[in-house]
Order: sequence, then structure tokens, then C-alpha cells
Amino acid sequence: MIAVNVLSSSYVLYFILFPILPHAVSGLQFTSPFNGNKVTGVLGSSINFTWAFHGGNIDRVVWGTKQDGAVSIKDVLVSVDKLQTITTIQHSPYSGRVSGDWDGSSPGQATFTLNSIQKADERFYSCQLSPESLRVQAVQDTVQLLVVGFTFAYPPTGP
Repeated sequence: MIAVNVLSSSYVLYFILFPILPHAVSGLQFTSPFNGNKVTGVLGSSINFTWAFHGGNIDRVVWGTKQDGAVSIKDVLVSVDKLQTITTIQHSPYSGRVSGDWDGSSPGQATFTLNSIQKADERFYSCQLSPESLRVQAVQDTVQLLVVGFTFAYPPTGP
């Protein structure tokens, strides 16, 4: 007769599944990703970037310029935590032109606004969802802003 230790095989299964279980159960994801697509903004106007998401407890939503050749954020423009504490960039060229809104819920949505669009704002932007748990990986999505419009240079008046 062969004796099987059920308890020890359960522990083995637990240690195999435990590291991957949080990712499967709480997988953060965007329900309305931009997937790197282009959106158009008009010179001098404002534009909203809105991301909806679900899957887990989110601690912070961050929006900023995208790092060249990577998905990560190069310069954070706005950060909103689950307590609705909003931190915006305080140095140029975005100072006073960016804002963000998120009610701290998940599923939920975050909206980031860029005001007084300038030609130099034409670039990729990224949104990052940072989870509460260190076991869950942050997720990011990107969008490319194209700026249209013209600046007119009027000839000087006078003789």
C-alpha cells in the first residue's frame, strides 16, 4: 500500500499558483485604450485624454510624455492618487496648462486635459495605472497628439 501525503501536494500546488494568481485575478487593463493611435488637437484650444479601466485596486493614475522608444513615461505631467490628490507639473512648457481628474474608483476613468495647445505639444503621451499591490504589474497606454492650425504673421502697419 502506498501512502500519499495530500497536505504536502496541496502546499506544492499553492506555491506554484500563488505567484501567478494575483495577475490572473486582478489584471489591470484599459477598457478604452488609445493603443498609440493619433488624435488631433487644434492650436490654441484644449483637448481631453480619457482612459477607462478595470481589474484591481488602483493606487495612482499618472499621465505624461512618453519616453522615446519605450512605453514608459518620460516626464510626469499629472498624477492623481486614489484619495484624489492631484499633482501637476510646475515647470515649463506645461506649467499651468495641464490638469487631471479621477474619482479614485476602479473600475473607473481618468481624464487629463491639455490647455492652450502649442505646436511643440505634438508628441506621444502615456497613461499609467499603478496598482496598490506590488504583486500586480502597472499597465500603460499611449496616444499621439497631432496639432493642426495656423499661426498668422501679419505684416507691420505703417509707412
